[in-house]
Amino acid sequence: MKNVLKRNIRILLIVFCVMFTGLTVYLGYMVGVYGERWFVTPYNPRLNRMQANVQPGDILDRTGKQLYYSSGGKRTYMSGSGQRRAAAHILGDSDGMTYGAQTMFAKYLYGYDQGSVTRIVDLVSGNPRKGSDVMLTIDARLCETAYKALDGNRGAVVVMNYKTGEILASTSSPSFDPLRMEEFLEGGGESELVNRAFSGLYPPGSTFKIVSASALIHNGMADYKATCTGSTQIGGKTITCTGKHGDLDLKGALAQSCNVYFAQAATELGIDAIEREAAKFLFNTELLFDDVIMGQSVFNTALNDADNAWAAIGQHQDLVTPLHACMIAASIANNGVMMEPKLLYSVSGRNMLAPRAAAAVAADTQALKDMMIQAVKDGTGSAAAIKGVTVGGKTGTAEIEDKDGRAAHAWFIGFIDDDEHLLAIAVVMERAGSGGKHAAPAARRVLRKAIELGY
Repeated sequence: MKNVLKRNIRILLIVFCVMFTGLTVYLGYMVGVYGERWFVTPYNPRLNRMQANVQPGDILDRTGKQLYYSSGGKRTYMSGSGQRRAAAHILGDSDGMTYGAQTMFAKYLYGYDQGSVTRIVDLVSGNPRKGSDVMLTIDARLCETAYKALDGNRGAVVVMNYKTGEILASTSSPSFDPLRMEEFLEGGGESELVNRAFSGLYPPGSTFKIVSASALIHNGMADYKATCTGSTQIGGKTITCTGKHGDLDLKGALAQSCNVYFAQAATELGIDAIEREAAKFLFNTELLFDDVIMGQSVFNTALNDADNAWAAIGQHQDLVTPLHACMIAASIANNGVMMEPKLLYSVSGRNMLAPRAAAAVAADTQALKDMMIQAVKDGTGSAAAIKGVTVGGKTGTAEIEDKDGRAAHAWFIGFIDDDEHLLAIAVVMERAGSGGKHAAPAARRVLRKAIELGY
């Protein structure tokens, strides 16, 4: 009896040790992966204490313009309500209502990155502790142009350098004035606080055809041809198109954004291949980046061919964030390498840019690049063309149905194919209608400003 009891105690001890070890490893993993995000959450009481005892550093844009800084012993935002509103979601607000640079880079702004010796010297000397200045990758002037280009529509614009991943502009509409948060909060607004550029999940519409085209190319169906008469029957249901495009190859189908072609091609290829390609472009993937927090884009398959056909052309249950959509366009321009988005340029003069690939979506994307250039040259994206540079892109008109009825979000994603202007862009305008009519000219306006500013 005594031996049985000892054996049981040993077994329980071993089980306890294994569970304790597993818990320790799990906690270590969670702290390693999510610790930085836990630290910078606005609900961290340590940050609140630091705000009372430390003079925070300033936040500047890449040109050195002060966006959020100390003046006369108080913290304030840049002058000019246009640029304040345009960059509000990137900056965040001092009340912690939005998740921007003020919380994302708090460890720098409050000097938490400074060495222990520096902190001890400040403590002994009685000098007030000063945080580090943070320079962002954005240009406030370009953000303002992007905000104006949305023309009062809800939506978002993101502009990136596709070689480095630097976010040159990001704006979300509607916005708020961080200098007048009390007035805003009294008005009870909520949707204005949402950063649609990073967190807004939208059906991608025909912009997803880039992914489907990539799947066709990499699965031996680059030469697939189809005839569009305006609609096709798949799985007993009708897939409609915006026109009657006649005989098409892949290049023509992408330029004309033909639903019939891509629905038939995807059905023949099989939805599993489309799903695998979507995974390469980081759909259905939790993206943990150093400088930004973004929503997870979604590609869901269905149990019937009709819904899968709609999924292959960017409808069904497909969802994507504007930032991710910009990264997709950037990856095509960057020869199949998707770069991690970067928002932190420097900290008190120390270069913090470390370009890093987020994914290798394809070994060769030249064919896709050529197709997107064709789509702007004489396809649905022609309104995005800019004289003197080569623009590639893809429009999208994402159909939705909600409590306000049926409508369509206007999309354009694209790039400039020029070593002097390494620019990628995504524009979404909620319920605006045709991507070619609304989002493409908005993208042209923003890209022209970026070129004018020297990017």
